[in-house]
Amino acid sequence: MTAELQADKVKDEFRYCSSISDDVWHPAENAPGGYEWWYFDAISDDGRDALVIIFLADFVFSPQFNRAIAEHRLGRGRAPRPAEFPAVSVCLYRDGRLQFRANNEYTSADFSASRDQPFCRIGRSIFRLIETPQGRSYDVTIDEHLRGGRQLSASLNWAVTDGDFPSRGAGGVPADANAQINSSGHEWNMAAPRCRVEGTISVFERDGARVAEEHFGGTGYHDHNRDRRWMPATIAEWQWGRVHFADKTTAVFYHYRENADEMPTTRLFVVRGGELADYDAQLKTQSVRRHHFGVRYPQSLEFTAEAESRTISLVLSQRRVIEGSYFYLRFLSEATLDIGDRRIQRVQAITEYLAPRALRWRWLDWLTNMRIGRNGRSSFLK
Repeated sequence: MTAELQADKVKDEFRYCSSISDDVWHPAENAPGGYEWWYFDAISDDGRDALVIIFLADFVFSPQFNRAIAEHRLGRGRAPRPAEFPAVSVCLYRDGRLQFRANNEYTSADFSASRDQPFCRIGRSIFRLIETPQGRSYDVTIDEHLRGGRQLSASLNWAVTDGDFPSRGAGGVPADANAQINSSGHEWNMAAPRCRVEGTISVFERDGARVAEEHFGGTGYHDHNRDRRWMPATIAEWQWGRVHFADKTTAVFYHYRENADEMPTTRLFVVRGGELADYDAQLKTQSVRRHHFGVRYPQSLEFTAEAESRTISLVLSQRRVIEGSYFYLRFLSEATLDIGDRRIQRVQAITEYLAPRALRWRWLDWLTNMRIGRNGRSSFLK
């Protein structure tokens, strides 16, 4: 099965920028269902390990959060306050298999974040921006419960090698103006699309004995998403990902469609030589499959864009689902980039697909709840 999707003009519903100064908390007052998260990922130098860490001011996938929003929309309860349902999500994969997962939900008392500088604390996990004469980096400290009474501890650093770019083109928001925007659309801040990631990850038993420790070294990515609207009522589908190549080129893409849209928004970004280029793109998909939780996804993606009499092509094979649910899939993919200079590059990449409509279905809450830790206890499922 083959589908071809032509990108429409970039819509007001999806704004993007690349701004470290705007990588701060924007509490969505008077916006029931609004959400915000900070995302960090990395792939190790040897390609064996993939790491994903997310700090969520409101846990958009939480049955508690979504039930509260649904009840409020029906006039049956109050609107949740900003950061009433914060959470931390950490996943480490080795050779395409999950090694550990921590999806821990907290209370508003466990959350603090800055509106002036990049900083967030949820429970005992923290990230903050560090600025020195040598450059800028994000220190990320993780202290989270795992199944079986184990504890995950990590100290990691995302040193920004490419980021904080001025925005250009349709849909882009200048960094100095983005802080004043109070839009009703989705706002995506690709703050640091390429970083050098170093640090240590450890696992401890209930009695404090260390059972695992490893040094992580690789290439990473950091972005920040927020919206003042309830996700299940807004987004129809969203495919996105990022790819780091050996010549220090990074490609980032998204394919985004809201429920009211007939045509999606498709963009391709290329970071190279200290500059960010963004393009309207076309997407061709092939080999549509169905995950065992019911989500349909294309196994093959081809993004193309025209630039200065040459064609840029990013081809991805979503060959392995490494995280799956009835609304979300994460893949370990193979990616090939051709920027028109006859130097074809091939690497592994993290790609993701979201179709959040099913978050409305309360009868599936039990499955999601089994993967969430609360009240100092780990999740039932790994």
